[in-house]
Amino acid sequence: MISKNEWSDKLKNLKDDISSKVIENSEFAKQRVVELLEHGLPPAQGDALLASFNGLVGDHLLQRNSRFAIPMVLTDHTQHLSDDPKELERQLPEASSRIVLCVHGWCMADKGWIRKGHDHGKQFINAGYTPIYLWYNTGNHISLNGEEFAFRLEKLLQAWPCEVKELVIIGHSMGGLVTRSACYYAGLNQLQWLDVLCTFITLGTPHNGAPLAKLACWIDEQVSATPQLKFLKKLGEIRSSGSKDLSRGYIVHEDWQAPAIPVKQADHDKAVGTALIQRPSLPESVQCYAIASCLGKNVHDESNRRLGDGLVPVASALADSSKGVMALNYPDDHKWVIGGVDHLDLLNHPAVAAKVSEWVLKHTV
Repeated sequence: MISKNEWSDKLKNLKDDISSKVIENSEFAKQRVVELLEHGLPPAQGDALLASFNGLVGDHLLQRNSRFAIPMVLTDHTQHLSDDPKELERQLPEASSRIVLCVHGWCMADKGWIRKGHDHGKQFINAGYTPIYLWYNTGNHISLNGEEFAFRLEKLLQAWPCEVKELVIIGHSMGGLVTRSACYYAGLNQLQWLDVLCTFITLGTPHNGAPLAKLACWIDEQVSATPQLKFLKKLGEIRSSGSKDLSRGYIVHEDWQAPAIPVKQADHDKAVGTALIQRPSLPESVQCYAIASCLGKNVHDESNRRLGDGLVPVASALADSSKGVMALNYPDDHKWVIGGVDHLDLLNHPAVAAKVSEWVLKHTV
């Protein structure tokens, strides 16, 4: 366990790493960072702080080769899982042939799946699944994370202590985009884990993007339970590569490497948006599902659907066609909308947990 003094030292170095892009622009932020340096944070809050900074400036940390840039790892919430077969068997002596893998959203960490006493991964332990979690730098480009995820998952499953018969992936918010990207690059590289991927569920994933103005509010939600982190509200205008991709629904390299293509209305000669250069389809032979939510309880009210969960509109979470973006064509019975639930509460709401469980166990092999 990392001591308070060790966290203080780490945060001092972190302040130096990000000062050129963040801290120097906010006297208020400076004061709060000094406060953190003096008093430190418990490990759980330290992970949340690092995850938030990586979401905001993770690409910048990578460019500087900062040791505070979060490396991609697969965990079980207690340890980083090895891709060495003998070591992995030691780490997971009761590993099951069924795996449920949870992929977190922007500015979050693997332990973010534990919310108000619920964990979408651990709810399947009694059904014979081994829950594991991805932790990654959400400020990096989604497609770069997706490609790395694809190869890391391949290595892990090759080292798994027993034959893997079923893989389930649950992605929250950006995690759904990173997983779709991983599926795309797994297909391009003929990786074997796609053959055992049975069920893929997204929770509030902005398949068509999310309004940029709403992303700044995400930090407020993230730090509301940690008073020491409130200074991050002053940093909401920071736009990392990952946050830009999130706002546009980009999941392949070509999306952000090439100029955007204007989308024009049929009867007006003006641009109304930008088109994705590629729109990879959902992975074949996989049962894919999408959950969306509205802050308002009436899920049929169009204004409620446009607002969505406070970050992601319903049409985007369900990957419907909009502004030149092709629909992903989820079957109607593979889409579900719940009212009175915000973006974070998708992680713990009992009705959402029940729907996820229904879909997963429906296809248990």
